Amino acid sequence: MKHIFSVLFAVVALALVGCEEPDNGYGTTPNTTIPSLGTPADNEIWFTTIDNFNLMALNDEAFDATITDIEYSEFGINVIRFDKTLTTIGEKAFFNCRNINNISLPTMVTTIGDSAFAECIQLECMTIGDKITYCGAKAFDNCISLYSLHIPSIGDWCRIEFADTFANPLYHCGAFVLNNKKVKDVVIPKWIKEIKPYAFYNYSQMSSIKFPKSIETIGVDAFAGCEGLSKVDVEDIGAWCKIVFDGETANPLSLAGTLYINGQKATTLSLEGVSGISSRAFIRCSSIQTVVAEDIIRIYDEAFRGCTSLTKVTLGENTKDIYARAFMGCQELNSVTIRATTPPTLFDTYVFDYNAAGRTFYVPSSAVEAYKNDICWVEYADYIKAIQ
Repeated sequence: MKHIFSVLFAVVALALVGCEEPDNGYGTTPNTTIPSLGTPADNEIWFTTIDNFNLMALNDEAFDATITDIEYSEFGINVIRFDKTLTTIGEKAFFNCRNINNISLPTMVTTIGDSAFAECIQLECMTIGDKITYCGAKAFDNCISLYSLHIPSIGDWCRIEFADTFANPLYHCGAFVLNNKKVKDVVIPKWIKEIKPYAFYNYSQMSSIKFPKSIETIGVDAFAGCEGLSKVDVEDIGAWCKIVFDGETANPLSLAGTLYINGQKATTLSLEGVSGISSRAFIRCSSIQTVVAEDIIRIYDEAFRGCTSLTKVTLGENTKDIYARAFMGCQELNSVTIRATTPPTLFDTYVFDYNAAGRTFYVPSSAVEAYKNDICWVEYADYIKAIQ
């Protein structure tokens, strides 16, 4: 057994030596990865330490199985063995274990407890299985060296519930590793309906993400800190308009700015058959220049807030409600056509704040006076004109 571990370690070492790109300060480069130790048995955890010494800290009561043996190899992979299949890495299991640098968890682990790996400041590489569904508060707090996070699939990752931002190892490592390559272009599987809070928090190396039409909700701060993101590609624009976004950074468009629909950059947004646009659906989308929504009934809070390239909007005759700050900060917006003869309800006085100077509202000629005298529209009276 020890001979096998020594051989595996040698392979890992050779792979690391083979990296010839310039060092980025962590002993690795943006496009290289630290190899996984592999997949341990269901009752084992594999690990290495930076000094080949024993673990500095281990809470042996933090697991749902009893440790029977810890096998150390002078130059190979070390093994923690349990008396049965391991499913829980409990609270503070490896807390402050400052010499561990690579660890592989067994595939049957479902739960990583609060502060389980907190203060593991030398941890550089981690491999997890496809059964994990929960990471507790501060599970990876201050894992400042974490660089390679090996996961089985994006779909499996989307199922994990993170208790807070520091529960997500992405906070420090900035990218997944799949098949020994950093994932920069993320594709969400078609069976995923929910992206949980903090799911991609601080995924700084993500450059694009593609969404299927199955997505229904995206949790708070799911994409906060994704500063490298420049492209959001959606399969179905109608389905996108129905997604419930829990806050601004639940929507990756708030960071990427550029929307694609089935691979085509969207400058004109034609929303045929769409009756409602959810809150923040297109917040800070800088690629949209024109919106045509002839079938719209309701536009919810901040749907187009901060769309800085938007110049023209056309809304249909059934438009009834436009919610708070829906078009606020669209600084190039100069033309809004509304075909409804009954003035839509505006849910605050900031719906059209910070638009282009002299922005004009075009409404049916028979309704011009109704708009000018409506309590919601009276402040825009000087800018209301008849559709020609």
